This record gives sequence, C-alpha cells and structure tokens, in this order.
Amino acid sequence: MIIKKIHNDIIFYNEDTDLDVDKVINDEVYNIDRNMNIEIINKRKWIKKHFIRKGRMTFLGDKYVKPFFGLTRTRSYSEFYILNYLYKCNFNTCRPIIGWVTNKNILFYSASLIVERLNSTVTLSEYIKNDANESLFSSIGQQISLMHNLGVYHGDLNASNILVRVNEESLNKSDNQSRAVSDIYIIDFDKSFVGVNQKLFSRFMRNNLSRLKRSLIKLGHRDHVEKYWKSLLEGYSFR
Repeated sequence: MIIKKIHNDIIFYNEDTDLDVDKVINDEVYNIDRNMNIEIINKRKWIKKHFIRKGRMTFLGDKYVKPFFGLTRTRSYSEFYILNYLYKCNFNTCRPIIGWVTNKNILFYSASLIVERLNSTVTLSEYIKNDANESLFSSIGQQISLMHNLGVYHGDLNASNILVRVNEESLNKSDNQSRAVSDIYIIDFDKSFVGVNQKLFSRFMRNNLSRLKRSLIKLGHRDHVEKYWKSLLEGYSFR
C-alpha cells in the first residue's frame, strides 16, 4: 500500500492501481467534503464515502478524535485495509480505490474513502420484498461463512449491507416476476476488524448472524426469517 502526505491529508491506495492520483486529489469531489455520507461520482463508477457521526455524537459532524496508534486506527484506513484484504482474497465486496484522512486540528481528523460501485445490485432488504427462496438464503449463509473463515468480523451486518446482484436481463422484470441472482456481496466494513482469538471470534460470529436476523425482522421481513433462516444457517454450516 502506498501512503502519501499531501497538504493536510494523508492518502493511501494500492501500488498496483491504475489510478491517476494527482487527478483524483485535484478533483472537486475530493477537495469538497459535503455534509453527505455517500456520493456517486466519476460517471457513476465510484462511490465516495465521507465518514459522518451518528447517534449521540452527531454534534461532532465529521470530526473524529485522533487515535493513539495513528493512521492504522482511523476509520477510512481501517475499512480500506479490510476491503483490500477481502478483495484480494476474491471475496465478493467492492474494490477500494483510494482513501484519506484530513487533519482538522491537534485533536480531530475527518475521513473519506472511495470504492468501486457494484452495478446491477440491490440491497437484500429491497430484493426480498418481492422475491425470496431457500437458495438465496443459503447463498447468503455461505458468503457470511466465507467472510468469517477469512477472519473478518463485520461491524454492522444488516440487510442493507448485503447486496444481491441481479442478472442484467432480469432488471426490467415486474415486481411479481422472479429475478435471477448471480452473486451475493457484503459491503460497508466500517468498525469491522480482522483476526482475534478463536474463543472471542466465535462470539463475534454469532453476533453477526443475530444482527442480520434482527435487521430483517425490523425491516418487516419476519415471515422470510421464519421460513428461510434455517436455509441460511445450513448454508453457513456448509462452508
């Protein structure tokens, strides 16, 4: 990984990338961190994620306290590192393009990340409003198991962070028509981590599954959970 300090920013990206870094860092979308969490940029090829506080810490906006251990513990670097690791393991996730942290002052930093946009995908929550089956849930279980086998714990495995890639010819089908699924992707690895002792990781793995189950129920998919959760667990165990 290449790390550069430019002006007030520390930038990081892969050495094997074909990215024109100078062009990116001089582009408006890089220089202006609007009060938005997500932006689609570069002719809809990339997604820019600007880390913004939520919950009780909303008043801080995009400011995060500088970590004691430096760059590697910042939000954007941590997520870039995990995405890069998973992508190089051929795991189904979005390819990280470039990330950076901006020095706000002696105490705070802000963070941003650009990833490749996954075309022809919808969230799991959106997809199963009209189409759900045992095979789909089994595939989801297998993908989660693969993530865990690679030693990665997801920080918020909910139904919006699992994407279903639909075959192009299926995109224009009506809501009551079945759409063919080609792949399952897991995204948004903020507050995730790689590697921990096995006993503790087993608990984290169970937490991931429980979080997904609660998310599906909260989003109104209790019937699907009751009908297909067993298929997801069977897919998970298969790996």
